[in-house]
Amino acid sequence: MHKISARAAYLAGEAAAEVWCIKDLMDPAKSASSSEEKARVLPMIAAAGQPPDLVVAVGTASLPDHRSFNGSVAVGSSCFLFDPNSAPNPESRWSDDRIGRLVDEEDRTSTNGLMAWLDREARPDVETRFLRPPLAPADPPILIVSTTCVAVSDVNVTRADDYVWADPAALASFSAAAPKRTVGSLETTHGVIRLCIPSPNFLFVSGIANRLGYFNSELSPRSYAQNFAASHNAGVTVAWLLPRMLARIDWADV
Repeated sequence: MHKISARAAYLAGEAAAEVWCIKDLMDPAKSASSSEEKARVLPMIAAAGQPPDLVVAVGTASLPDHRSFNGSVAVGSSCFLFDPNSAPNPESRWSDDRIGRLVDEEDRTSTNGLMAWLDREARPDVETRFLRPPLAPADPPILIVSTTCVAVSDVNVTRADDYVWADPAALASFSAAAPKRTVGSLETTHGVIRLCIPSPNFLFVSGIANRLGYFNSELSPRSYAQNFAASHNAGVTVAWLLPRMLARIDWADV
């Protein structure tokens, strides 16, 4: 039987944090982009230990802006999921009643406090450690922390070529559903994590690797290096957040 275990675990008194990689749990015979397969394995993480007080989704993403924010990191606590398929995708048939709706925490006090600290106090230490990606880097890469920004997630899209039409459709649906909110990042997984691992508190940390629509010119030619810089910068952000998160057992007081 496949052993379910975290990549790493950190302890601080009675508090604990675990680092998981979704792909470690997924069936390699399935599409790596399958939302259905991600939704199948994510509850295993929650079942492997105590119910989490906070879930942090970390990954690379695009940002829909004519300016380049490549290498920057977006942090927020809200999600919006969109399924662009008019008929079920046989490679990924995941569904949830919350797809097409803004997903916020019931009480955002804790995560708003974390974001305020990251924005006002930790920013210099975090940003000075950011790497510039090789293609179309932001000048310089910055930390984007906002209580109003949202992680928009395309779900059930398993062919990279389909993002040409799926991404704009996701953004149009988001704008209609939440016209007063802004897009923090656009990717495939943050929202799936949010819905499949129940937790009262949630953050997403998106390392921006490319602008929307520039995948072939800003990511594909040097995919490893571009993703490495974006992932590194997201990791730096989480590294500064981690002690702050572990320092507080009572999340109502963060």
